[in-house]
Amino acid sequence: MKKNNGKTIVFKQREEHHISKYNFKANEYGKIDFKVIPYPKYKKVLRKGRKFIKVKNLFIILLIILIASFYFLITNKRLSYLIEKKEANSISTSNNSIVSSDDFNTYSKIIESQINILIPLNSEHNIETKAMHKNGSYLYAQGVISSRKNNNLYFDIILKNDKSYSLIVNDTEYIKR
Repeated sequence: MKKNNGKTIVFKQREEHHISKYNFKANEYGKIDFKVIPYPKYKKVLRKGRKFIKVKNLFIILLIILIASFYFLITNKRLSYLIEKKEANSISTSNNSIVSSDDFNTYSKIIESQINILIPLNSEHNIETKAMHKNGSYLYAQGVISSRKNNNLYFDIILKNDKSYSLIVNDTEYIKR
C-alpha cells in the first residue's frame, strides 16, 4: 500500500488533469464541477404510470365489448324464444280481401261523406275513389278529388269500423293516427 500511496493524485491535481485533458468549459464561478447528476426518479414513475393507464384503458375497452356482446347474445336468445313460441301479433296478421262491387259503392259513399265532413268542399269538387281493399276492420282507399278550376287532389283514407281513422290529401295529413 505504501508503494501506491505516493502515486495517487491529489484531488486538486486530478481536477487540473481533467481540465487539461478534455478542455471543459468552466461554469459561472470559473470552476468545473465534477458532480454526478442522478437520473430523476419521477420520469420512471411516469413511464410506469403511462403503462398502467394504457393497460387500464385496454381493460375498460375489453370490458365494454364483453358486456355488449353478452347483451346482444341475451337479446338474440330472447327474440329466438319469441319466434319459437310463435306468438300471434295483431300487427303482423293480415287478411287482405278485395271489396265487392256492392260494398265498393257503399264504402265510396261513406268515404265521400267523411271527406266532406273533414274538408269543406264546394259543389264544384267531385270525389272519386279509385282503389279500395279491406284488412280486418280497416278499409284502405285511394282516390281523386277533381275540380273544374284547380288541379286534381289525390287522397288516401283509412276507415276503421266505418269511421275515418286517417286522411292524407296531397301529402298533407288531416287526421293523425
